[in-house]
Amino acid sequence: MANQSEFALVAGVAGFLFTLPEALLIFTGPLIDRTNPKRILFLAVFFQLVVHSSLIFLFVTGLDSPLNLLPLIFVSACCSAITYPVEETVLPKIVEEKDLIRANSLFSIAYKLSDSLFDSVAGILLIIGSVTLLYGINLVIFLIPFLLLRLFRFSYKTEEGSFEVESYKRDLKKGVSFVMGSTLKWILFPLAIVNFFTAMNLVALPFFSNQLAASPSTYGFLLSASGLGSMVGALLIATGAEKVKPGVALTLGLFFHGVLWLFVVFSPNVLVACCFIFLANLCMGAYNVVYASLFQSITPKHLLGRVNTAVDSVITVAMPFGALTAGLIMEWVPVRYVMVCFSIMLVITSILYRRKKSIFGLNPVDESNQTI
Repeated sequence: MANQSEFALVAGVAGFLFTLPEALLIFTGPLIDRTNPKRILFLAVFFQLVVHSSLIFLFVTGLDSPLNLLPLIFVSACCSAITYPVEETVLPKIVEEKDLIRANSLFSIAYKLSDSLFDSVAGILLIIGSVTLLYGINLVIFLIPFLLLRLFRFSYKTEEGSFEVESYKRDLKKGVSFVMGSTLKWILFPLAIVNFFTAMNLVALPFFSNQLAASPSTYGFLLSASGLGSMVGALLIATGAEKVKPGVALTLGLFFHGVLWLFVVFSPNVLVACCFIFLANLCMGAYNVVYASLFQSITPKHLLGRVNTAVDSVITVAMPFGALTAGLIMEWVPVRYVMVCFSIMLVITSILYRRKKSIFGLNPVDESNQTI
């Protein structure tokens, strides 16, 4: 029990460090608006290569203690976190508003396809290989975008003017003010609470998979089903993009995600759990695309970097503390109880959205390009 308790605490700290960069994204918004996105993406991939090379060295030399690994996890998470708002900022500037949901769906499908594929491969590699082999493959994979970005020619107009502290503060305030002055805040704040429990759920999931079947592949199967469900959900929402009412999609998506997650929690075996986690994440994949498209459609293009990072920070600010809380309480609280809390919060949030007319009555994205 002591070993499991210690492992839960380390997992909680790792989750805290992994989610903390997203909560700090709000401070990068003005920089994103004034920097060529290709340069940001190139630096992010370069540091990922450095991090993964360092991880391989630590595992090969036997220096893979949590004290050495956790700082590298944090740096890797920072590099990953910055890429999402950059891409979200670029997309609506190169895609027509009526095509935003479809474009976001394709991006989401690409992400989830790679996630589900590599999660499956990771589970297999942990059985037949080693963690060092896994990070070695990651290193090769990061080399691909590193080389492609050097070849890619991309013309992109950023805001004029050099970086100054006062202008940075002013730009930062504009992004936050836009969010706080619109209906976005009523969408975001409940979601921030949900994400506290999301982080707890992410920390609990490996322990839950171990209870289903004590094999490294079990966790890989669950992650694969999750990624595949998200991908299919994103694909399905794209087929009815022009008719989707954001408020209805968010409300129903959250509700059914919460209900289906209860079935995941009380699944009797791995196969049943994979089926329900696929269905639950199908709902999540759909409403995540709607979220992204809604925020992009109502935000003035010159504020996209600031607003996207403000949005990402608000909805993720509680996640590091959720991960840390899970690591601390799972010594006394059963894993399934932690996961049930996540399900309950999804359902409660869906009810709040349903009762808020300014959210539930939102027009389709291509008709709602005004401040709400």
